Amino acid sequence: MTDQAAKGRRLYEDIVQEFSSLIRQGVLKPGERLPSERVLADQLQVSRSSVREALRSLELQGLVISKRGSGTFINTDNLESMVALLASTLTSGADTLKHIFEMRHMLEPQIAALAAQRANKQEVAELESILEEQVKEIADGGTGVDSDTAFHFAMASATHNSALVKVVSAVEDILRRSRNQSLQEPGRPQRSLASHREILGMIHSGDAAGARRAMEYHLTTVEPENLTSDEPTNKGPSAINSQEADSANLPEIPRSDVLRGKTKVADR
Repeated sequence: MTDQAAKGRRLYEDIVQEFSSLIRQGVLKPGERLPSERVLADQLQVSRSSVREALRSLELQGLVISKRGSGTFINTDNLESMVALLASTLTSGADTLKHIFEMRHMLEPQIAALAAQRANKQEVAELESILEEQVKEIADGGTGVDSDTAFHFAMASATHNSALVKVVSAVEDILRRSRNQSLQEPGRPQRSLASHREILGMIHSGDAAGARRAMEYHLTTVEPENLTSDEPTNKGPSAINSQEADSANLPEIPRSDVLRGKTKVADR
């Protein structure tokens, strides 16, 4: 392989890395249509052949999908893309917290059940250690939010399911804020600790059904009272750009330091 060919290959790999990062960060969202090869080449200051090769690689990875006559889109069926979208659309509004607790009621009981089935001795010991820290935090007058957050994440890890871990990671920040808010109420930290102990007991004994019930009870005890209303909301995710959107509405791809200083000459 010649030096010029090697440079071209490295450049295309840099473009793939850049797009993968933008998808993970939620800058490029599922369903979003990418600009044309020509526009991307101009934005990134690289040749169209490098863009074409990078897009081909991204499609093989399942990150983008090409539709004949329509263009190239961020794949809506890709887990990385969906998790990035979830993380990027979260805010701290009451409606969002209500929706997240609804999601938690559907997701976390199953996480607890899987942890009861799959957690090894080391993971159970880690959960026990986290609860010991929660006891200390509460005894020192704190809310125990750090240990509370760590407990739920460690439990997700104990499922040995990478998809569940990614989803929990995506909502980690806003869940921590919501926990901190609810744990300010008198007696709430102690109730949270008590229900954590119940969940851990079920995980330790391998009782999946019991762990599921214990988690459902836990979520009921920690859910803020102002989120229990069943009033419908009209808020929802923004509609995906239609394929008729003109080029002015297409995303401009930021050029990172990875690509700065590299020119079309480098990949010819």
